This record gives sequence, C-alpha cells and structure tokens, in this order.
Amino acid sequence: MRENRWQEVPFCASQSMGARLEQEDSYGICYENLCAQTKYPCCFVLADGMGGHVGGSIASQTAVDAVKLSLSESELIDGGALEDSLAVANESIAECLAVNPDLEGMGTTLVVASVVENRLIWVSVGDSPLFGVNENFEIVRLNEDHSMKPVLDSLVAAGSLEANSEEYLKKSNQLRSAVLGEEIDLFEVNDQGVSLFDWQYFVIASDGIETLSESEIGQCFRKHDSFGVNSIALALVDAVDDKRKRKQDNTTVIILEAKSLCA
Repeated sequence: MRENRWQEVPFCASQSMGARLEQEDSYGICYENLCAQTKYPCCFVLADGMGGHVGGSIASQTAVDAVKLSLSESELIDGGALEDSLAVANESIAECLAVNPDLEGMGTTLVVASVVENRLIWVSVGDSPLFGVNENFEIVRLNEDHSMKPVLDSLVAAGSLEANSEEYLKKSNQLRSAVLGEEIDLFEVNDQGVSLFDWQYFVIASDGIETLSESEIGQCFRKHDSFGVNSIALALVDAVDDKRKRKQDNTTVIILEAKSLCA
C-alpha cells in the first residue's frame, strides 16, 4: 500500500507499508519555515518508529510534530535550533510515556534536515539514512549510522568477525541510539553540512530503503531524473515493493532536488 504527496516543487515524499500491518514511519515538511529567497520549505523531518504497531506510529508522529512545532518557533534555523528540536521531540516522547505507560519501550529514529544559506545541515539519531546523490547518480551516505553495523564492519575489516556470520547478521540492525524519552548519548549535529551545489539530490529515508542496493537506488535516479522528484520518489518505493521481500519493513523517502532549493 503506497501513498505520496506531491506538487510541482523540488521535493516529494512517498511511503509504503511493505509487508507490515501498520505504517510506523512518519515524515514532515515544515511549511512554517520557508526560505526567504525561494519561498520553499527549508526543513524536512523523518522518523521511523519502534515499539510495536501502536507504539511505533505514536512515537514517530509525536517526534515529527514536536520538531515542526519547535522549528516553527525558531527565529533562526541553525545547528542549535536543530539540536533544540531533537530535545523537544525527546521530551514529547517522555511526556507521552508518562501519560501512557502501556507504551513503554516505544521510540523512534529521527532525521531533521534544513537548507541554510545554500547548504544542507542536519541532526540525526538512529539508522535512518540521509543520502546525497551526485551528478553521476552515485549514492553517498552523509549522516552517521547509529546501528551496530558500522561497529561490526570495523571488526570485519580487522579480521575479527566474518561478514556472513550469525553474529553479524543477528546484530547488524540493532540500534545503538534512538529517541526514547531518555537521555540521548549518541546523536549527530552537523551544522556545517554540505553544499547544495555539490549534489543533484538528497534522500531522507527510513531503513526500509536498504532493501535496495546503492546501485539500484542510483539506477532509479538515473532512469527517472528527467521526470522530476515525484517520479523518482514513486520509483524508489515501487522498486522496494517489487522485491517482495518477506517481512519488508515500512519504507518512506523524501527526495530533495538540491540546486532548485538554492537561493
């Protein structure tokens, strides 16, 4: 089951439930925060919830709503404002858990990205990726991965662990950090970001996108580049669905056309 939200603008979001019974991903486009020059929204939010069908969806939507409210009240969007929005999201999760103890264990990943002076800056917690797509349609992960995968990959590189071992396969998707309503020990704030001029597109996604290889993601961009972000967003979600992976996770993508967001 798929849904998309689009219009003739340089950004588009699309979602699929995959093989799950509930959509636990949430996303937000901050129409309260517009770039003075382009008049397009400058902030974009994605959260991938966890903690059961109900808990996951509540956690992700709570985080997205909290971030949007926090940023709407910010006079200046910078790294500090993004970090503050993360703190507000975390506090909102804590308040929700205090009122609804049955939701104990719920949480969410979070990516908040903002266009500031022709650069993309971000704050992120968890394993939801932020990709840059260059002029050759090569995919580069820009934000940190707070799952166990980077840790295990370093052990594989050192020869201490086999890449296809049971331990690797079992632990690679485990999160080292998430927004749980508790103190967040591991998160990334990148207030320097990357230049919009160095990239064709950006992709903010939930980890359901990882059903596709980076090469397959690049092929979707290459094939649909001339048709715009709407076509690309739908193509990516369709490509995930076409894999028909057993227990396919929810997939959400937000596609940004970099140079069209430049002032």
